[in-house]
Amino acid sequence: MYKASNGSGELMENKVIRVGGYIRVSTQEQAKEGYSIPAQTKCLKSYCSARNWILHELYIDPGYSGAKMERPALQKMLSDIKKGLVDLVLVYKLDRLSRSQKDTLYLIEDVFLKNEVAFVSINENFDTSSAFGRAMIGILSVFAQLEREQIKERTQMGLAERAKNGMWHGSGITPIGYDYDPASNQLVVNEYEAMQIREAFDLFVNQNYAFTKIVKTFRNKGYSHKHGVWAHSSKLRYILSNKTYIGRINWNGEDYPGKHDPIIPSSLFEAAQKKLAEKDWKLTDKPAKSPFDATQLLSGVLFCGNCGGRYYGAGCYRGSHDPNSPKRRYEHIYSCYSRTKTKLEMIKDPSCKNKNWKTETLDNYVIMRIKNLRLEGEIENLIAKERPKNPGIDQRKALEKQIDDIDRQISRLLTLYQLEDVPTAEIGLRLSDLTRKKKTVEEAIENIPLYEPELSVAKAKSLLADAEEIFNCGTTEEKRSLIHALIRKIILTGNDVVIEWAFI
Repeated sequence: MYKASNGSGELMENKVIRVGGYIRVSTQEQAKEGYSIPAQTKCLKSYCSARNWILHELYIDPGYSGAKMERPALQKMLSDIKKGLVDLVLVYKLDRLSRSQKDTLYLIEDVFLKNEVAFVSINENFDTSSAFGRAMIGILSVFAQLEREQIKERTQMGLAERAKNGMWHGSGITPIGYDYDPASNQLVVNEYEAMQIREAFDLFVNQNYAFTKIVKTFRNKGYSHKHGVWAHSSKLRYILSNKTYIGRINWNGEDYPGKHDPIIPSSLFEAAQKKLAEKDWKLTDKPAKSPFDATQLLSGVLFCGNCGGRYYGAGCYRGSHDPNSPKRRYEHIYSCYSRTKTKLEMIKDPSCKNKNWKTETLDNYVIMRIKNLRLEGEIENLIAKERPKNPGIDQRKALEKQIDDIDRQISRLLTLYQLEDVPTAEIGLRLSDLTRKKKTVEEAIENIPLYEPELSVAKAKSLLADAEEIFNCGTTEEKRSLIHALIRKIILTGNDVVIEWAFI
């Protein structure tokens, strides 16, 4: 039976090599020559046959992107590798394994080679059993990552082109009042929801209802929509300013004539915009708060990467020391407590010189990162790359190795029993002892705590459903609530911004 020599990945001659053939094809690649499942299968089988390798199993992931690690067949193969069932992983092309440089190198270096399993990619004509092949892995992975970035860029260009042609981009959240028809790439009026949209515009423009009163009215009537029930007043502001309802398509801040039917007339929409622009318009029937009551969006989650202290919202004058100068302006910033010396109890290192951040710059960056989470697969991709290993993972691996050792001892005892080389009574005692040991180890594994993120993926996606409306039209408190729910902390070190997500 083949095992890589001393973990080097070098093939040992005259040994049976058990091959795990991995095949992946995304939905877009199904029809491409050479990429189909039958084509890859034929290629892998022929390659094994020519080298007298045994094809242990074909691990096939149909319709899965190479940008993510959460693929059922891939995970099964990794599990079999750790069980010692595979000696060599074979793929048709490097990007079948992954399109991410980081993931590719992780699989080869931290999974395959550490378990003394070689890796061969047919198309690139290299394998990790040679020094040259191991050196080439890093280089070829760079190109796999580049291809993924190019795919993302082409996707964005395609979505922009669809918007220019008046078709809904088909990503993100479909507006209330419409359903998305993927066959025609167009929005189709949902009459029940459209009725609610028309009523919202009428109550706002003609009956002078505040946002909260409209939401309360809809809740009392039992109205609902595809995204749930009416819960946020910010959703109303977003709806009332959304040109989709007059037959326009918006993409990246630009709007184009759409091919879908409008729900309201342009005259009613313009009246709503005029009312929204009025200086004294308010979100609720309550008196407006003083602007000084507003809090910074990111205060409470910002930490200094130099001294470990907190950042807080502050401000300073720029442009001129002359208070009467037209160049003098007040600028909102985030600053480390240690640097500003404003609260002695908050200072971690008096010599800290970590930079101040313009509030607008940092806020916009974080909001952009949150909006990007709505892209398909983005949350899962972040989890695969950034979620820390279970704190008890090393302990679990050690215990699982003990179970494997016990299973091998049991297997040897059963072989001796069949050969009648050892008295039955002695074998019974040994088996009883090994069984007790195995049960003890299994109980120890069950007691190892599993890593649990603060926020589930389902809850994160639920929060993100309203992100666009909240960031465009919500109150400061609504924006803060969303940010603080999704983000555990943000670490600032010089120009670097590291976001620790609550779902990772």
